[in-house]
Amino acid sequence: MPVRALAVLSLLLAVAACGAPQTGTFTPAPIVPEVAMDAAAEAHDPTAPFTLTVVDGILEEVNVTSDRSETIEGSFSEDLTSWTSEGVLDAGATHTVSAKAVSTDGTVTEFEQQFTTEARESSGFAVADVTPVLEGEEVGVGAPIIVTFTEDAPDRTAVEQRLLVESEKGHEGAWRWISDSQVIYRTKEYWEPHQTVTFTADFEGEFLGDDTWGGEDHTAEMVIGEANLSFVDLETHTMTVEIDGEVAKELPISGGSGAEWEYYTATGVHLVMEKFADKTMVSPGREEGDEGYYSTDVQWATRINATGEFVHGAPWNGSLGSANLSHGCVNASNEDAKWFYEIAQRGDPVDVVGSPREMPWDNGWGYWVMSFDEWKEGSAL
Repeated sequence: MPVRALAVLSLLLAVAACGAPQTGTFTPAPIVPEVAMDAAAEAHDPTAPFTLTVVDGILEEVNVTSDRSETIEGSFSEDLTSWTSEGVLDAGATHTVSAKAVSTDGTVTEFEQQFTTEARESSGFAVADVTPVLEGEEVGVGAPIIVTFTEDAPDRTAVEQRLLVESEKGHEGAWRWISDSQVIYRTKEYWEPHQTVTFTADFEGEFLGDDTWGGEDHTAEMVIGEANLSFVDLETHTMTVEIDGEVAKELPISGGSGAEWEYYTATGVHLVMEKFADKTMVSPGREEGDEGYYSTDVQWATRINATGEFVHGAPWNGSLGSANLSHGCVNASNEDAKWFYEIAQRGDPVDVVGSPREMPWDNGWGYWVMSFDEWKEGSAL
């Protein structure tokens, strides 16, 4: 081959050797976040927090629930690489932890794991009574829910958080503590009539404060009957009774005379508390032989407060509809008193106006004397 040809061939080979490489696709390995949890799979201490951590990424979501339909709260670290539970967990429960983590290249890891907590023995704190709840009873639209416990609440806030009231027609309400062993629920407005209200104390396995753990849950159903609303006007000497929004009857009555302060019928919303076909009325604070002492047998007595105010029959009172001559009760004819007795339900409101003596909110079930804002001040939440 001529020298010139060899030179050209060498030049072409040199150019080819220095040219750009063949093009192709390079895919780096994904950065996969790794999520870990430090809760023991079994017998985790319910009072101990647990933590989720992530390597090669950050946590986007964390959801923790127990098999008691509880959601467990927690907080993220500032750099979002960890999440730590807050508060005490349900004891003797299975908890499900779900999380999502993402790396810098957008790779997502989804994490789900379960663990169980150690059971705790009940400390004996429980619901002793719920009033007014009796099998087969219908109550009025003003009815409270009065819950009495077996002992003082170790922590009012912790206990109140476990109390649930649900109604078929919806409502707004609040609890008010009367003592460490009793709490009362009242609605903002009267209950809607003709529905069932369910109270639940969700205590099983729950920490209630001061080393106290709840025992079994307690459920009670309260049936709301007709909307019986009574309005007593001491100036016109009438008692107007509405049933489900319609005036059912207007009764001529005689209220408290006011000859002594306690003989005024108190102004304010009373609630029907109990009733007696026959009742002996005895002067409060007086004994036989004292001035002003009386003992009178009456029929169809419907109690509306704790200090002796009733709607009852008084056939001897010749001033029904025209004057106030009673010792504080709402007097009516036997016929009218019987009619009211027969329709009256515990929790029916009886709203009295026209007296200088005000009804104390804690006289019997005088809870509607308070505004709802005042009532809520007694809540621990």
